[in-house]
Amino acid sequence: MARRRAPSAPAVEPVSWRDGVHVTGTPIWCDARRARDVCFVSAPDRVGRAGHGQLIATAATLVQLGAAPGAHLAVPYRRPFTLGTLRLELVPSGHALGGAALLVDGGDRRVLCAGVMATAAAGLGEAGEVRRCDVLVLDAPYGRAHHRWPDPARAADDTVADAARAVAGGATAVVLVTSPHKGLDVAARLAAAGLEVAAHRSIHHAARRLAAANLPAPAVRRARSGGALVWPARERARLATALGGARHRTILASGLATERDAVAALGVDAAHAWSDAADRDQLAALIASTGATRIYLTGRCADDVAGWLGDRARVLAPPRQMDLFAPGAA
Repeated sequence: MARRRAPSAPAVEPVSWRDGVHVTGTPIWCDARRARDVCFVSAPDRVGRAGHGQLIATAATLVQLGAAPGAHLAVPYRRPFTLGTLRLELVPSGHALGGAALLVDGGDRRVLCAGVMATAAAGLGEAGEVRRCDVLVLDAPYGRAHHRWPDPARAADDTVADAARAVAGGATAVVLVTSPHKGLDVAARLAAAGLEVAAHRSIHHAARRLAAANLPAPAVRRARSGGALVWPARERARLATALGGARHRTILASGLATERDAVAALGVDAAHAWSDAADRDQLAALIASTGATRIYLTGRCADDVAGWLGDRARVLAPPRQMDLFAPGAA
């Protein structure tokens, strides 16, 4: 009588999702929404006020978060360090000043927790870099067929030129952004063009924290009419009150400029696809350059990207309904 073969144990996934990405077999969580003992933060808008124990991030990200100096682990780019038996490295993600991806090398497997990435950008942060890995975890706020941007420098120049024309015509140029760190990028370009720049308090506070830490930061005033104003898209309804009825022109600077519904919902006068997140083509190129054989996706376009990547990709986090102002929709 033939012996029955015992069922094989289910394969253990290298990463899992529970309100954040957990690297299996390690204490490391990435961009966790609930408090964790050790949490890597890929960009300043990713963790909120979750009350984590030890944060791992760049100094610029920790400053923008308002983290207490010395309370967390500020790590420079490209300088490997160890946590127990793990070899870790932070590399620029191209998404935000201080934005980073975390490479976790356990000896038998390399996992790159990338968050949102952009290998071509036009902001204060460094251009994104990739590392060879076996497993890639990537946030995909974009990735559909129509998500294709112009060169970021050109999109930034077009945004600034549009704002300058509005100011020259006697109106306040209001540039809508989807995060404070994108607001810093926009404010820096506007100021470099010679415009007087004001900003919403969230952007103003981030700029002051960076300046106090001797890190790159644009000089911005608190919100007022006249000149250029950088304003969160999520606060669009409060804009008229903030300006006191002053004449203004609203300009969206985001990859959301390619979303007809988003542009209509925001009621802007102009929209430029200036994004610090990868578009579809850039996303495909950076994924290929990692050599990853297993890809785990989060973000609002995770399903779409998994669809064109095929069997090696899967959606890690349940996709959310479209949120114009969610982290990553830069």
